[in-house]
Amino acid sequence: MDKDQDKNPAQQQGPRSTTTDFSQPSVGAARNLINTGEYRRARLMLEDLVKRAPDGDSLLLLAQLELENPKRHPSALEHLRLAVVMAPQNTEAWLTLANYWSTRGQVEKQRRCLEKVLAYEPANHDVRDALEMLLTKK
Repeated sequence: MDKDQDKNPAQQQGPRSTTTDFSQPSVGAARNLINTGEYRRARLMLEDLVKRAPDGDSLLLLAQLELENPKRHPSALEHLRLAVVMAPQNTEAWLTLANYWSTRGQVEKQRRCLEKVLAYEPANHDVRDALEMLLTKK
């Protein structure tokens, strides 16, 4: 008997599924897919989630995945903009948007993103330091 036949079918390693099971789509499930290297499945799950019930966290995570592919940068920007509208005190979303503008040399837009964070989180020394460095570069 082949030793692979002794294994429980649920334990056998086979090719990864190309279909996506979205029976329980969530940001947490998408993060789990990302942690296992299944970026495409995570992106598809997040796209489905954003279509059905967008929120700041799902939009941010989708945008972060999209930023890994230059062809997806326009949709990443749109998702980041929606994320900060839906969750205006999501520091990670503002910082991701600030970084997006930084990589494009858009210093004023980057500055405005950092200032948004400081408006609701004035004690954030990392953001304050980043803003100070940005202003001294001019």
